[in-house]
Amino acid sequence: MRPGVTPSPANPKPPGWAYWGTSLLAATSAFLLSATRLLHAQASATIDMGASLVRYDGFLLSNALTITPTFTWLGSRAAVNARGTFLRFESGNRSLQGSVVGSVFTRPATSWRIEASGTAGASSYADFASFWHLLGEVRVRYNTDRGGIWLGVTGGRTAFGSTDEARPVVAASINAMRRQSGFVLLMTAGRAFVGDTQYSDIGMTARRQYKKIVLEMLLAARFWSQGAGEGVYGEASGVLPFSERWAAVISGGRYPSDPIRGSIAGRYVSAAIRFRLQPTRRPVFPLPLPHSGSNGGADPMSTTSLTLTREASGSVRLLLQTPPASSVEIAGDFTDWRPMSLASLTPQGGWEIVLRIPPGVHQINVRIDGGPWTVPVGTTRLVGDYGDDVGSFVVP
Repeated sequence: MRPGVTPSPANPKPPGWAYWGTSLLAATSAFLLSATRLLHAQASATIDMGASLVRYDGFLLSNALTITPTFTWLGSRAAVNARGTFLRFESGNRSLQGSVVGSVFTRPATSWRIEASGTAGASSYADFASFWHLLGEVRVRYNTDRGGIWLGVTGGRTAFGSTDEARPVVAASINAMRRQSGFVLLMTAGRAFVGDTQYSDIGMTARRQYKKIVLEMLLAARFWSQGAGEGVYGEASGVLPFSERWAAVISGGRYPSDPIRGSIAGRYVSAAIRFRLQPTRRPVFPLPLPHSGSNGGADPMSTTSLTLTREASGSVRLLLQTPPASSVEIAGDFTDWRPMSLASLTPQGGWEIVLRIPPGVHQINVRIDGGPWTVPVGTTRLVGDYGDDVGSFVVP
């Protein structure tokens, strides 16, 4: 968990910040809890509470208490991610930061997809520094069985203080991702122009999940820079769950300045406790009544089972047995977590789909009649990348 990155000189305490910071965090927490209940397993929300030891470039070492709420929602054609951070430094100063990213995307045409997103963010430190940014991005993505590659172009405005000081933002990047079982490798390279500031970054992010433990490491370099600094930087983090809702989060490293979001370079070590706001497991829609001789009113998902067979062509046939329904969808790492509809085999609840899935360990969730995403019987229940429950299965 990276701490706030605005400067931290020892200025007098600004009146009213404790009230507004507490109110904002309370409202954010209430919204996250309501949103996860409404959107069920498609949504994930967490709150990190901890402490950081920070040294910004040009400033003395500082301690800070941190509270960081996050929210992620994934739909079949759209996604939303929101994040906020509240810090209280040992000097008495306080910092607030927040951003919201909304994305829309087309259904894959073979392996191609077009994505568009918009970002709005702002930060404020004490009574002397404030930043805001508005960005739009378009990405063209090509997906493979075990990863993908995409090109992105970003434009927008960023400002320190009033709109009269806004600067244009133009950036381009190329990204490549490779995943296998619980390991994900992401390579990125980009060039950015922010007013008269320009810089290039190239980096690698590795993410490994072993059961419920998640380890992540970033190693990158900045070069060809005018006004944004140069050099190598890196960060590492680990998440260790110790219950369904609680986890320990440890992170640290060095990050560069960010001219777009108005932050300066620094080093940090952080430790926090993460609380996951878990959605209710009751369906948010009335399920079809069971036919005579069916499960007799038991939980429909307890009778939703998955089996698979390998076809002679090398594809995999996924067979789902469900209660009577009008539609069944699956989403998994092999579909890039985009929902795919199954074909009905029998009126009693047999469904199938044939896909090219590489050998190895994969993750899947099932949705019946547009309801909540749920883990089918026949898979191993795990905590997914976004904090929700997913089913794990092996393709031989």
